[in-house]
Amino acid sequence: MKSYLEVGKEPTFFFDLWLKGYSKTIERSGTHLLNGLTGSFGSSLMERALLDGFSKLQGTHLYDSLKKRALRIQPERVHSRLNNWNFSDSLPETPLGQIAVRQTVGLADPIRDSDIPKEEALNDGLPQSIEAWARDFGIRYFKIKVTNDLSVDIPRLLAIAQTLDAVAPSDYKISLDGNETFKSVDQLEKWNRKVHAEDDLKGLLERVLYIEQPIDRLSAFDASVASHLKEAKDLPPVIIDESDDSLGTFNMAADYGYRGVSFKNCKGAIKGLLNKMLVDSLNVSGEREFFLTGEDLMNTSVVPVQQDLAMASILGLSHVERNGHHYCHGLDHLSKNEIDDCIARHPNLYEPFGESGRLKIQDGFLDVSSLHTQGFGSVMEPDFDFMTPLGEWRFEDLEG
Repeated sequence: MKSYLEVGKEPTFFFDLWLKGYSKTIERSGTHLLNGLTGSFGSSLMERALLDGFSKLQGTHLYDSLKKRALRIQPERVHSRLNNWNFSDSLPETPLGQIAVRQTVGLADPIRDSDIPKEEALNDGLPQSIEAWARDFGIRYFKIKVTNDLSVDIPRLLAIAQTLDAVAPSDYKISLDGNETFKSVDQLEKWNRKVHAEDDLKGLLERVLYIEQPIDRLSAFDASVASHLKEAKDLPPVIIDESDDSLGTFNMAADYGYRGVSFKNCKGAIKGLLNKMLVDSLNVSGEREFFLTGEDLMNTSVVPVQQDLAMASILGLSHVERNGHHYCHGLDHLSKNEIDDCIARHPNLYEPFGESGRLKIQDGFLDVSSLHTQGFGSVMEPDFDFMTPLGEWRFEDLEG
């Protein structure tokens, strides 16, 4: 916040304020030994507040602010490759009205109902297994964590394949998340050959869209990685996530052989938009196909998940990883007034759930059309009376 307040003392256009505020925040976070991802999260909080406030003052929603060039975004000031790029070419004609959920399949998540010991069954009205999410909510995209340990990955992938083939929609797709567990492209290729040698995994592996950040971020941009990744023919497209710690990272990653980059609001909405323009610009050459993906950091309602979905729909992302609905119990963290307000304002996105509410997932999709009214994804006022003053809050409060 200090960085944005310092650079915003004089009237200026949004893009100037954001670019200076972002740069100063990253610089300041470095002096506190924080990495670029952590610094960009701090910047993104101010950035999203500015985008929301600007659009509300204009009486419009963020998509229109972008489409009308009201924010004075100048992509060439960040990426010279985008000089003369038509900004509007990277925006859909209208924001997407629905987005498919890509369900996280964590390493500790039960795959089948039968994997849940009786004493560990939550019985809280929400699915606990991946089988139940696919069967009961029609989830058709899945993000599967892998470990670079074949003794763990192969049996687990076999169980996932058998389960999804039995209960998921027939057109289901998956992404793989390597979570930095590989040290080199050679390791990744060896792992890939081994899993492809399993006949019972062929069907599942044909559904892989990409693999996310398999290479440790400390090695991801080694020269040897770059040369090997460009030459690797049998790997699915490889994208960066944790390595994406600066505005210029994806531009460099594309030259190294990476095919895409993740979008998360916590890394910055404008950064996501600039990366979308880079993707579109790179695709003009037609040499390789580049793409932007939507990943999650356990976004929950109200503001985090709504702004993330709003931005994803503006970027034209047809499916995004979601896991807040899986790891948190509906809208229980909100007050009764806030729950009622969510459902009243967004009956397409939320539904009643006992005395609470939850995301309304239908046939694997979320209807996000109501998020584009005014501002950036949310018009609700927080219920401050329900909150604990920051000075009184203690970590022990979480135990309740």
